[in-house]
Amino acid sequence: MSLNELIKAKELFECGNFEDVLLLLKKVENREDLINRDKLTLNLLKSSAYYRFREDPKCLEYAQKAYKLSKNLGLKLNSIDALLNIAWASLWLGNFEKAFESVLKSENIYKSLKDYDEIDVLSRKAAILFIKSCACWFTAKMDGLKFAEESLKLRQKIGKKYEIVESYSMLCGFSTYFQEDLDYTLKLLEKCQNLAIEINHPWMNSFNPKNFGDIYYIKGDLEKALSYYKKAIKPFEETNNSFPMITTLGEIGNTYREMGKINQCLIQLRKSYKIAVKTENNWIKSEVIADLIEIIIINNEVKEAQRYLKELEIISRQETDNRRIKQSYLISKALILKSSPRFNNLVKAQQTLKLIIDNGSIKNESFIIALLNQCEILLRELNITHNIQIIDEIRDHIEKLLKITKKLRSYWILAETYVLQAKLALLTFNLKGARKLLTKAQKIAEEYGMYRLAAKISYQHDDLLRKLKIWKNLRDSKSSLTERFTLTNINKQMTYMIQKRRIEAPPIIEEQPIIILITSQDGNVIFTHYFNQKTQFNSDLFAGFISTINIFMKEVFSEELDRAMFGNYTLLMKYLQPFYITYVFNGDSYYAHQRIKYFTESLKKQEIIWEKLLTNCEKGKSVHINDIPSLESLISNIFVYKNVELDQLL
Repeated sequence: MSLNELIKAKELFECGNFEDVLLLLKKVENREDLINRDKLTLNLLKSSAYYRFREDPKCLEYAQKAYKLSKNLGLKLNSIDALLNIAWASLWLGNFEKAFESVLKSENIYKSLKDYDEIDVLSRKAAILFIKSCACWFTAKMDGLKFAEESLKLRQKIGKKYEIVESYSMLCGFSTYFQEDLDYTLKLLEKCQNLAIEINHPWMNSFNPKNFGDIYYIKGDLEKALSYYKKAIKPFEETNNSFPMITTLGEIGNTYREMGKINQCLIQLRKSYKIAVKTENNWIKSEVIADLIEIIIINNEVKEAQRYLKELEIISRQETDNRRIKQSYLISKALILKSSPRFNNLVKAQQTLKLIIDNGSIKNESFIIALLNQCEILLRELNITHNIQIIDEIRDHIEKLLKITKKLRSYWILAETYVLQAKLALLTFNLKGARKLLTKAQKIAEEYGMYRLAAKISYQHDDLLRKLKIWKNLRDSKSSLTERFTLTNINKQMTYMIQKRRIEAPPIIEEQPIIILITSQDGNVIFTHYFNQKTQFNSDLFAGFISTINIFMKEVFSEELDRAMFGNYTLLMKYLQPFYITYVFNGDSYYAHQRIKYFTESLKKQEIIWEKLLTNCEKGKSVHINDIPSLESLISNIFVYKNVELDQLL
């Protein structure tokens, strides 16, 4: 036969026209005059096209045919291509052993390549790195980030746009969970999506929306995350692609869960379960069943949870060597026991959770669930027995929680764990320790764009400052532990964390600015600006105010605190060497915190203002606002007219 069709199909593939490739190959696939080399080309092209459309069973079917032909023909480059397609499809179909075996075979063939075109060799190296990054994704190994970066660099050098999109997409997946700048990852993903749209890459409708969903999920914009997840699942449903359908349904379910929509969550997880039971992969089934049991228990449907537990027990017995399945079974069993009103079952639940925690061989989300539920049981015991020694045991579990959430980069749980630790500190009247922990928690929430959470933590910190006298009175009067439990709301915090509910943003009110104060490191006042002349302090009160400022400066520097109270006023302070900038206001701190941060960052950028402040500081002289018109304009824009963009609550 003429090879024109296959040549044309290869050209179309290199341009990323995967749909046209499949249409063209369909016309020639049943030709009887195809020689083995033609059959190899046809099967490899079909496999590679189905790879992009995420039709994994078909990708695997044609890749296996291509590998057999390439092996018989002794075509090493084609063997690598076929093996990597086998590895890709096997990963998504849950056959990890086959996937890893195929990657290893491809690497061994790659090492034996000699006298091949440099671009051909680089292309295979990039493809191997890409599949290795994908394998790391499934095994939660951070090495995948490095593999994805190396793959992208090589593919950018080679210049095939469809491969660049794929490496970008994988890099964005890793960057979301293993890098610290979500806004940077978002820009990277937008770049990837723009290129995908330009060449009409199928991943613009599947992987990329899923990545967008993950970013907004972590940021706490659950509505936007849900919208992207729903876009991502459509191509998988159209192709009946089981594994990505299962995982994306799980993500939709988790998003509904954190919205507090438990019934909607259950609908998604039950859909996921119906698909999972049809697969031959017990690990996938066990993960889905465990997720389902957890939500069913939250919904107080214990009998249904027990039925699912029996299924999970059967799988666990079949897979005796699979520690993850065993862990899923144990955690599900413990949650069902814990939901029982009988004390005997609660003891059994505690023993099972202790077994998981003490073993600690698999530190994943299930390990976090075990720690959280054990903390809740211990808090119950503490509230009943008033045995203060239990607090030490809870502290140990919280330290483990902090360690594992940092490792897994579960930043929402990490920030909430610091809040839990702060509330535990309050139970023992460690007021300064609680404030430091709340400061740390808010920084984490802000750093990762979780603005609702940051606002909630800021609100709780303000509330604690307003109630410091109450806490000090309780300490002096040796109040009961029950009173402290009530005041901390620690049980409510524990419930939020276990149910993974993200609360609505608290009613944050714009603050009323009172004073901006700039002082030197030794406490000399360099600049003072009153926003309302009526609020100017008399000399005695101002002396007390400055004394408070000096104490606060030491706390900011040595105790890592970011706010204090002076009468009815709140003080926020930022250090910008060699100055301390203090903002005094009435009201909530959340937006005030952002304004003082923006003001501090702006000071050094404006050379005229900065030089004037430094000169007067060296001379020990104060600066009047009339001396620097640009300073007056800066203050007015930020604090009076509020013309700067702040992190709004989503």
